[in-house]
Amino acid sequence: MAAHQPWAGLLRPLILVYLAAIGLYILWRALRRPQTYQRARLLTVLGFAAGAADGAGGGGWGPIVTGNLLAQGISPRTAVGTVSATEFFVTVTIAAALIGTLGIEAFTIAASGLMLGGVVAAPLGALLARHVPPRPLMIAVGLVLAALSLYGLLALMFEPVPSFPRF
Repeated sequence: MAAHQPWAGLLRPLILVYLAAIGLYILWRALRRPQTYQRARLLTVLGFAAGAADGAGGGGWGPIVTGNLLAQGISPRTAVGTVSATEFFVTVTIAAALIGTLGIEAFTIAASGLMLGGVVAAPLGALLARHVPPRPLMIAVGLVLAALSLYGLLALMFEPVPSFPRF
């Protein structure tokens, strides 16, 4: 996190707690409730809040939007597929803006790898969402969201996490 954004360090644990709670709720919903789907609400507010959190360095836009849409009761295929497809276009746009602004020489191997991963993984996520049945998809999203968020909280409390010293 940048030194000129001291409040960004406060955002990360809050977002991790929020994502862990959403992940556990999605998991509970997938295992206990009948699968009924409804329309998304407050999409503009959700997009703004997720974008602001992502821009401030507190968390990822994709997990926040996907988790919230699933918690609202959106079809898992619609939520995961739409967010994955959108992330592809966001990654391409960011890459074009960075190259246009800073030039190709400003890219590091890490930045190139992250962008290439985003371009490859986003369509793959959309494709998987199309073929995986809704209940297992919700269970997988809930488990991954909760596990990664809880791991992130552990990493903040015990840096580095004792069981994964190089992670």
